Amino acid sequence: MGMGGRRMAAGVAVGVLTGVLAGCSSGGSEDAKGASGASSSAVTGSVATGSVATGAAATGAAGGTATTSAAAPSASAAGAGAAPSAAGAATAGATAGAGSGAPVPPPAAAATPGADLEGVLLDDKVVGQVLPDVKAMAGWDEEKRKVDTADHATTCTASTPCAGRPLSGSVRFSSGDLVTRFLVDTLPSRDAAKDRLKETYASYPVGPFHKVDTPVLGSESQAFVGPLSAGDGVSIVVRSGTVVASVTTEGGPVDVNAARRFAVMLVKRIEQAQSGKAPDAGVGPA
Repeated sequence: MGMGGRRMAAGVAVGVLTGVLAGCSSGGSEDAKGASGASSSAVTGSVATGSVATGAAATGAAGGTATTSAAAPSASAAGAGAAPSAAGAATAGATAGAGSGAPVPPPAAAATPGADLEGVLLDDKVVGQVLPDVKAMAGWDEEKRKVDTADHATTCTASTPCAGRPLSGSVRFSSGDLVTRFLVDTLPSRDAAKDRLKETYASYPVGPFHKVDTPVLGSESQAFVGPLSAGDGVSIVVRSGTVVASVTTEGGPVDVNAARRFAVMLVKRIEQAQSGKAPDAGVGPA
């Protein structure tokens, strides 16, 4: 090949290489844009999810239909306060992740009473902590507290612990003529808890009891109004992951909102325990 031919071939090679580099640069830019868009969508989804869960938390309502799709207005300052903090944390994480390439952490699972957690509570000491105490029920007198095995064959005590077995715990409080009871049944799985929830629902026969439409609390829930031991009252039955719980209020005017506030507190305490935290949630303001 002559000198002119070699120069022409070199020029063509340079042109092809330039075109390839330009194509790679353009493709890389589009990929980066796509990745950025995906990251932004994921962050938005995380924040949105946190908002919905916070809405469920703030509602503090048990009941409605036994579904997990209802969103609700705020019912407690504690639940409402959790919303901006959870959303703010997710947004801050998104900003840091976008700049550093680090993964964006999801919102805390137990920030609101609406998570369907898998944690099992088979330790009688933990179940005893889940049940509200006089600090959580300020102004109320504790009358009776008990934790035993699910078949009620053994009462759990310091000398007779019941760890590793499904459990049942209850506590009763009074304030004048008003009575509030809390009950928790811990199951070895969510499927077992779903079966127990159906059995519990069935214990409120139609006729004496009627359902009350309230926003869903926990994984699924239902509120009932009807005759209890001290007259007509409210019972809110909840499944929170592997735990089935109920709150009843009676002895005065039927007050669904008051029962709902107690149910919010109980589900928060359950979720705290399921997440490995010491249960300390109290009753939020009306």
